[in-house]
Parts: sequence; C-alpha cells; structure tokens
Amino acid sequence: MGEERGFDGGQIARHIVFAVVIGAVGAGASILLSLAVDLASSLSSRFSWLLFALPVLGVLSLFLYKLLKLPVNLATDTVVNDMRANRRVPAALTPGILAGTCLTVVGGGSVGKEAAVMQMGASLGATVGRPFKLYAVRREHRREGLLEGYAAACGMAAAFSALFFAPLGAAMFVLELVRFKGSVARHAATMLLASFVAYAIAKPIGIGDAIPAVAMPALSWETMAECLVVGLACAGAGALFAAGLTGTRHLMRTRVGKPLVVVVVGGLIIVALVLACSWQRFEGTGAPLLMGALAGHAGSGDFAVKALLTVLALGFGFKGGEIMPMFTIGALLGCALGQLAGVSAPFLAAVGMVSFFAAASRCSLAAFLMGAEIFGLAAVPYVAVGVAAAYLGSRDFGVFGHGLVSHLVRLRTRARAAAQRERSALSGKEVQ
Repeated sequence: MGEERGFDGGQIARHIVFAVVIGAVGAGASILLSLAVDLASSLSSRFSWLLFALPVLGVLSLFLYKLLKLPVNLATDTVVNDMRANRRVPAALTPGILAGTCLTVVGGGSVGKEAAVMQMGASLGATVGRPFKLYAVRREHRREGLLEGYAAACGMAAAFSALFFAPLGAAMFVLELVRFKGSVARHAATMLLASFVAYAIAKPIGIGDAIPAVAMPALSWETMAECLVVGLACAGAGALFAAGLTGTRHLMRTRVGKPLVVVVVGGLIIVALVLACSWQRFEGTGAPLLMGALAGHAGSGDFAVKALLTVLALGFGFKGGEIMPMFTIGALLGCALGQLAGVSAPFLAAVGMVSFFAAASRCSLAAFLMGAEIFGLAAVPYVAVGVAAAYLGSRDFGVFGHGLVSHLVRLRTRARAAAQRERSALSGKEVQ
C-alpha cells in the first residue's frame, strides 16, 4: 500500500487559525516586554545606585529560573537549537525571560529586549500550538510528528515582527536561524502570516523599537565604496564580538560550571569597569546610543565599549538579548568611521547597524530585509553592499552558530559521502 500523499485541508485550516492567534499573542508579548523594559530602564537611569545591585539581581534571575524549573543557561542560542531539533520550548520561559531581562536592565546590564522577545515568542508559540495539534500540511510528511519547532518559530517571528515593525525581516530571520529546516521552511507562508498579523496589531499602537529614518545620499561610486569599507570593518568587528560572546559563554558554562559564582563575578567586573571608566551611558539596552549614532553622534571607541560590556553581561549569564546591542555596536562603528572620513555619519551608522548584525548573527538575508524595511527602498543598494561585505568578509560562525553557508557545505559533504558509499556498495556487488 503506497504512502498517502497530498494536502490535508484540515491541517491547512489549523495552521491558518494558529498563525492568526499566535500573531495576536506575539504582538501582546512584544508590547508587554517593551513596557516592562522601558520601566526598568527608567528606574536604572533615575537611581544610579542600582548598578551596585547588579550582582544580586543576576542571582535573583538565576533563582527565578530554578523556581520555574528552567535550565539556568537557557539563552537565545539554546532556544534556537531546540527549534532546529523540533524539541519543545518550555512555557515557563515566557515569565522567566521577561523578569530576567528586566532585572538585568534595572541593574544597568548591557542587554537588549529583541532576543528576549524572541525567546518569549518561541515559548508562547510552542504553548499555544499544542492544542492545535499541528502536523505537516502534506500527508507524506506526517512522519515528522507534531511540529513543535515550527510552532515555536511562528511565535518567535510574530513577536520579533511586532517589536521591530519588520515582518519580512522577522520571518526571514527565523528561517535563517533554523537554517531553513524542512518543517519550518515548508510552512513559511503561515509563519509569514503570523508576522504580518503581529505587525498589523502592534504598528498602530506604536509600542516597540521604532528606528528613525536616515537621509540617503545620491547613488555614486564613492558612497558604494564607503559602504564596502563599513561592511568590511563590521566583518572583523562582528567576528570578534561573536567569538568573544560564544567563547565566554562556553567557558563559563563548561569550565567554571557554577552559575551563581559566575554571575556574581561578572556583575562585580561590570560594576568596577563602569565606575572606574565612567561608562554609565553604556548601561542598558543601548537604544539611546543607537539613536545618537543615527543622528551622527558617537565617540571613536564607543562601539568597543558597548561590545565589551555586552559580552561580559551575556557571557557571564545575565538574562536578556543580544540583538539590540548588536544593532547599537554596528551603528556606533559606522558613525565613527563616517566622522573619521568626513562623510555622512548618520548614513554610515545605518549601514553599519545592519552590516554588523549580518556578520555577528550570520543571517545576511534577514539583515538585508530589515535594512530595507527600516530605512526604505532608497537604502537597498547601500545595505546590499554593506551586508554582503560583512557576511562574506568574516568567518562563517556567529552568535547563533554556523551560518547558512557552512550548513550547505556540510549537507553537500554528507551527500557526496553517501553517494560514495553507494558507489562502493555497488562496486562490491559487481565484484561478487
């Protein structure tokens, strides 16, 4: 009896309804996190002494994770790995990362909320998706079982779209994070629907990370060359940032292995650096620094300071996200290069923002789409050059692991090895 094939109308309907529901839920999660983190940022700015509480706040976040029965090392990279493997993302992650991010920001830790909202979205997607009993819409793919990873991916894309007002970039970002994994890629249409539903709800409300427009210069060889230089600078800086963050995380998780000690020591190091070097303006998500860079204001070494504090905060186990810091670091670097060359600093800050993100995340298509959605169609040629230079000019390993290039190379190597084994087997049979 042949395998049953074709589309399942019932599953198609379930996927569509689920996409609409998780789009609305993701928008709500984004708005809630934005309000909470904004409150935490205002408290940190108003009461500067809260910086001294950072080690204690880090410990509280770890105790919260233990109370919620969450792995204390759970972060964006581990959530992405669970999605790739079609493993269930725990429901308790939603309150855990929400409270953990706020605790870090209150204490002045250099973390963002974009990756935090992605973790919330993945958790909510997996939770909301369970009653829908989502299987593949094509009957011949039913052997994949319940689509836990796909449900989490839909929630992640929806929440990020609502926070950043970039539905195309959000959907592509998640696709690249899961390396276009079969079950997620085959249902990309409904994931895109969830992203647009979340965007349609959040955009009129206006609570999220709205990035201001930047004036684009006339297209010329000189401006394209400037974008190339910024992209190559972001390639090197992005590779160093990714290596620093992943290396620190690996060292603290595997060699030290004592999360409470790690977070206390990390907190004390951050407090000492901020006080000794008067780095108070580098605390928190970095949104004010990003806005300043896009207005043409940045110090020559600001990007390095923000990168260092972010590596220390996230590497030593504080809860929060890495995406807004990556945007900020790239914008500061682009702005500094613009000031050094005596050209439009806001323009190069915009190019640097998406280029650094492409290099550090290894998600070049998402970076390009987000650049186009944020800065408009006039920015497309400049963003394309910067992102391409940043992505191709650095090694293919980032904050979330290897990029699509390495993934495709591995798949090709496996295919060649399988073909070679098959040829060897056939040759053996012929000899017999």
